[in-house]
Amino acid sequence: RTSPAGLMLSLLAHALTLAACRHLHASRRDVAVAGSCGAFAAALPCGCAADASRAAVATRVSAEWGATDGFDNANFISFNEDAYAAMRDDEGRTPVFEAAIRKRLAGRAGELTVLDIGTGPYALLALIAARAGAKKVYAVEASKEAAKRARAAVMAARDVPAGRVQIVEGFSTEISLEEKADLVLAEIIGSVASEEGLYATLRDAQKRLVKRPNDPASYIPRGCQTLAAPASFALHYTLGPPEYDWSKLREPVRLNCRDQTAELLSDPLILEDVSFSSASLPKAGRFAPAAPLSFIVSEERVQANAAAYRTELLKEGVPVDEARALSQGVARSFSGLALWPRLIIDDDLAVESRGPLGEARKSHWQTVLPLMAERPVEVGAGDKICVEALIELGERISSPAKYFLKGEVLHG
Repeated sequence: RTSPAGLMLSLLAHALTLAACRHLHASRRDVAVAGSCGAFAAALPCGCAADASRAAVATRVSAEWGATDGFDNANFISFNEDAYAAMRDDEGRTPVFEAAIRKRLAGRAGELTVLDIGTGPYALLALIAARAGAKKVYAVEASKEAAKRARAAVMAARDVPAGRVQIVEGFSTEISLEEKADLVLAEIIGSVASEEGLYATLRDAQKRLVKRPNDPASYIPRGCQTLAAPASFALHYTLGPPEYDWSKLREPVRLNCRDQTAELLSDPLILEDVSFSSASLPKAGRFAPAAPLSFIVSEERVQANAAAYRTELLKEGVPVDEARALSQGVARSFSGLALWPRLIIDDDLAVESRGPLGEARKSHWQTVLPLMAERPVEVGAGDKICVEALIELGERISSPAKYFLKGEVLHG
């Protein structure tokens, strides 16, 4: 799940140089831009508007992007070999899926038909289901090359009877099966949960491919969420005009979930909450995935972030006074809304791409950070950051979702 644009993002130490410190360290409230990343900024009313006494110190912010912006394929997010291997080897993901599949099929050997949507080149979850006792596994894969390799992986699995796993090439929305499935394995969750065609895939599966479409037990995972929190971003703060123009970056920044160049300013809230068995999944058009989100900048987080930034600067030989000033400036700045997924596997199991409170951790998923202002907005403890979101869905899975954020930073 790697965007080519993400390659530009190096480690913090490479960006926080002494020259950048001296050139760019200044009051971000003086240079913050009010409003705007496109027509959406004027179209969506903000439910978090400041009252009259605070309106003068409210900074408007916004962002918009398409799910495939920054990727090679404009129609859907595709993966390279490294990404497939990272998914397979993700210790926070694969063992949890295996445990859930084995639990679901326990005592039902030879009884249940399984559909694995997006099986990948290893047919990993499909083979787990086959070994756990599935009667039949239909493993669907849209990529021709990945489907070819999946067939080879199934043939190489000597402990799986011939014909137990059938590779079906194509999008699940465009294929047909000989029978409906008792259980759907749908690990098609993006770093923004819905960015890999999730809604269109689920609506179609419910309609044509699942025996009990509105039963939560018909799906692994049962649901997923996109978590969100306002973040400071060291590179955004440190690099700016004329040397670097962030306005030319049309897609969100995508960071490794362990990358601490971005630090959260408050605890996360839920932006998307998708139940796979819901009878009211959104259809084509625009919808609000959640009520407006309201975050309060945490002084505890600001100070912890400043300490982390300062440590990295001192490692690079930046003088103490310079390091202290810049680290405080970065930590007290708002660049955008950090987004990452959580998978609800079943009643007992979940997969976290970051910690429960947004802690950095190893994951094959990324932290997606749409920048909501041309330059970072200065913030302080107790400031409120209000954000509303819209998602626009196309009619087909090959129509990438579009995301729109608009909000205000309320100072004081």
